[in-house]
Amino acid sequence: MQFEWQEFLGAFDVPWEARGNEWISRIAEYMTEHHGITGHQMGAHGSFIRVTVSVDRRGGNADTCLILIPLPEEKVVVLACGMECADERLISEFRAALKSAKEEICKPAKPHKWSAIIGEAPSVFQGNPQQISEGFSLDGLKLSSTERYFWQPGVSASPTVSSFHLHSSIPILVRGTSVGYDWAHTAKRDAAERLGLLVAFLSVVWNIHLDVEEGPVPLELGEVRLPDRHPGLKEFDLLPVLESSTVGNLAVPEWLSGAWLMTKRRSKIKSSVLMYMEGLRVEDRHPSLALVAYVSAVESVSLMLFEEKRCKECSNHLDVGNKFLETLKLVTAGPDFELLRLVYGNRSKTVHQGKLHGTELALGAFSFGMLSNDSATSFKLNSLGIMKGAARKLLVMAMRSQLPKKTHYTKREPSS
Repeated sequence: MQFEWQEFLGAFDVPWEARGNEWISRIAEYMTEHHGITGHQMGAHGSFIRVTVSVDRRGGNADTCLILIPLPEEKVVVLACGMECADERLISEFRAALKSAKEEICKPAKPHKWSAIIGEAPSVFQGNPQQISEGFSLDGLKLSSTERYFWQPGVSASPTVSSFHLHSSIPILVRGTSVGYDWAHTAKRDAAERLGLLVAFLSVVWNIHLDVEEGPVPLELGEVRLPDRHPGLKEFDLLPVLESSTVGNLAVPEWLSGAWLMTKRRSKIKSSVLMYMEGLRVEDRHPSLALVAYVSAVESVSLMLFEEKRCKECSNHLDVGNKFLETLKLVTAGPDFELLRLVYGNRSKTVHQGKLHGTELALGAFSFGMLSNDSATSFKLNSLGIMKGAARKLLVMAMRSQLPKKTHYTKREPSS
């Protein structure tokens, strides 16, 4: 990118990989507060980052912009550049903002206490609500039952605007602490990421779909509170439904803490668990995409079992499908394994050809019964369920360090 002019604004000691985006946000915040900035845009251009701002007194993007060039040893060179005449006032404002931002991010990080609520997500196949019988801790996160029913609209198997389903759960209160230089730019993101991994991890452990009901809120604003029902259900009489409900128990296995630490520390396990979670989130409406997610979770586990081998010409992984099937043999056999062999082909058709296989093709047109021969319903209830179950079993093995030692994959020749 060519500029007509440029002016050196300084070289700053900023740990770019860890703090670069925060530093830019600090610059924008300072200029918003002190100099009438209405917004900023950031774009990466090869080895440098360009930041343009919008100024009230002129409107639109200013021609005078910041160029940030990250260098080794945690230094960043900053230039003011433009295509037309330099805006000396804006350059002065940039200098002040850079100084202020540098001072802010040099302040020591501090702990931010927060709370959030997680609970079982609505599903087409609604079961009885479940709760934890007693509170427990996971590496600094404290979980306790809200001990209250929460009612919200459920998920209907068929599209409808004339009725609704009810979903009941007994959510879990989560308390945690995240260290950051402030809540908005650092601690909040850490809290949200930990919460996201937590619901994915517990969904695998308990074989349900937990999700975030209320995101992390700093305790300085007050602990999050659970209403007894969704705002849209205020006028609905829930007493008859409440009296007929039975509650299941979510047991806390003795290996939970070790599995949580393993999931956090090993990137492949973490990636697999998060991908499994994406399958849970889309399964009701998009079973073909859920299959892609569950297969990806298993493929990620296979990378923990077999040494990496790539094509010398294109660098693609070799024997991916065969390694996938060998991995499945740890948790499946017989008819289930043969079915999943076919399922892998269905996944490939979705990824490479855009082909759908499940009930998303005709929402609401479930076909039950002994004489039913509906392939879409069979895909969702059978193929997808078996694939999901196999993925979960493998993830539990990985989290509990029960996988076999890593080895080289040897392709077996078919028997004559």
